[in-house]
Amino acid sequence: MTRAPAGATGGGAMPSRSIRFVVALGLSAWAMLAAAHAGDPLTAPSPDHRGRTITVVGIGHERATPDRADLRIAIEQTAPSAQAASQQAAKAASQVIDALKKIVGPDGRVDTASYQLTPVYRSDNRTPSRERGPEIVGYTALNQLAVQTRHLDAIGPLIDAAIAAGAARIDALSFTIADPAPVQAAALRAAGADAASQAAAIAESLHVTLKAVLEASTEALERPLPQRFSPMVRAEAAMASTPIEPGEVTTDARVRVTYGIE
Repeated sequence: MTRAPAGATGGGAMPSRSIRFVVALGLSAWAMLAAAHAGDPLTAPSPDHRGRTITVVGIGHERATPDRADLRIAIEQTAPSAQAASQQAAKAASQVIDALKKIVGPDGRVDTASYQLTPVYRSDNRTPSRERGPEIVGYTALNQLAVQTRHLDAIGPLIDAAIAAGAARIDALSFTIADPAPVQAAALRAAGADAASQAAAIAESLHVTLKAVLEASTEALERPLPQRFSPMVRAEAAMASTPIEPGEVTTDARVRVTYGIE
């Protein structure tokens, strides 16, 4: 009596034919589905096409009268010793600060911006010995004050008072705007109007029609540029009363705008 091989069933080759039938049925269904959607535009790849455009850069300027002044006032004292130079500079700085605070008013500020104490070396042509090095003959103490005030008509008297109280020089003087936001907004509006005017002129020359704005962005918005004056030393300021005219400050803005056209 012959036994059937292990795992064999009475069905013989039926499982193999069933598998082939299921695979064939699946392939047929996939082919029918692909044919049904072959012309569907939603499944076809589409390029990123924005259509025709015009891009312009508008420039705007806004001028305004400054309402704040910033000064840097230097007090400088030189003495044979570091202690003496420091003490003399401290005394002179106290006198200058007291004089300034009487003029800047309660809304002004007088602060220490920097302080330096440096040695003074002999400046003749003698060659220093290798053992000793350069010879120190004294020390210089430099105290720089930062002054801020809204009383622009008092800048001249303020400088005169600082020099009279012991300041060595005026290192910097600039006029600016305390709140630049409204001036910057006006410059941006001017830049936007300039961009629209440019786009309209280009569209007219090309015989096309402007459509909606597709993109808009600002480029390097500039804050109001302060009016700066050259440094002034004590001898120059002591000759006469110091006249100061603030003038105007300017804010620039640039806007890049892209329009659709047809």
